[in-house]
Amino acid sequence: MKKISIIMTLLAVLGVTFTSCKEDTQPRLEKPTEFVLNTPPMANQTYVLQENDGNPSQIILTVSQPDYGLGTVTSYEVQVCNSENFTEAVISEDGTVTTEANYRSLLTVNTQAQIVCSGYEFSVAMNALNGVLSEDDKDKFDGSPRDVYVRVRAFIPNCDYSSIFSNVIKLRVQPYFAVRAPGKLYVIGAVSGWDINNGAVYLSESQSGIGSKIYTGVINMSADDASGGFRFYTALGEWGGDGALPSVGSNANDGDNASITLDENGSYTGACVAGKGNWNITNWGGGNLKMTVDLNEMKVYFDKAN
Repeated sequence: MKKISIIMTLLAVLGVTFTSCKEDTQPRLEKPTEFVLNTPPMANQTYVLQENDGNPSQIILTVSQPDYGLGTVTSYEVQVCNSENFTEAVISEDGTVTTEANYRSLLTVNTQAQIVCSGYEFSVAMNALNGVLSEDDKDKFDGSPRDVYVRVRAFIPNCDYSSIFSNVIKLRVQPYFAVRAPGKLYVIGAVSGWDINNGAVYLSESQSGIGSKIYTGVINMSADDASGGFRFYTALGEWGGDGALPSVGSNANDGDNASITLDENGSYTGACVAGKGNWNITNWGGGNLKMTVDLNEMKVYFDKAN
């Protein structure tokens, strides 16, 4: 009996071992340990940003591609700060000194290792760091050249543990007066003729919620438009790849669509991801449909508008 018990115990251990090996061999992104933002050749000169197409009206950055272990599309978010450590000292009423994150991210998320930063977005970020957030703040605008610190966050959409920050570089930049308008999220589908360059149908941030990444709009949508499918785009011009921005859909892969119905109150709530799966609303009779997309919580809300 003792021998049998030992044999059974060994078999149980072997079974766990084989199961664990099987799980370990499943495809999984590796968390990279190195990600480098290269110092541009013009780093010792002043970038003079302009409203027109003057030279230079953009800043070009290059990065090494982090190794995720699998072939995948990496997204790059450029962040700027007045401080090298991307924080600022905050003094409370009782005199306690703490540090808080204090940086601004450029609106455009890139998918190429050569990152083109528009002069407009860079100026908006620098101005926001100095409290220039709207036309009413024009008297606070500082148009003199100054040092600004830059880093890049690399990440894979829909993968929480994939984020990695680059090293920090210093640039000298002269911004122009520019403030961020409410961001737009374009509705691309039957309602827009499936035209990736058609920006006529969109949701937008509120004037008080600029930078919130919460987009709302009321879209007049026929029954055929709703059942014909749609998804959202953070930028026009490119369809993008599966599981990647600029497309925001019901599922990651093109063709993996979600047929949904609104409830008895004319509402639907569900998840969204970076990707190209469409929503097809099968019980919409036509009319005004209020759409809200929250890219922080990655949720969509569809409601019959009054």
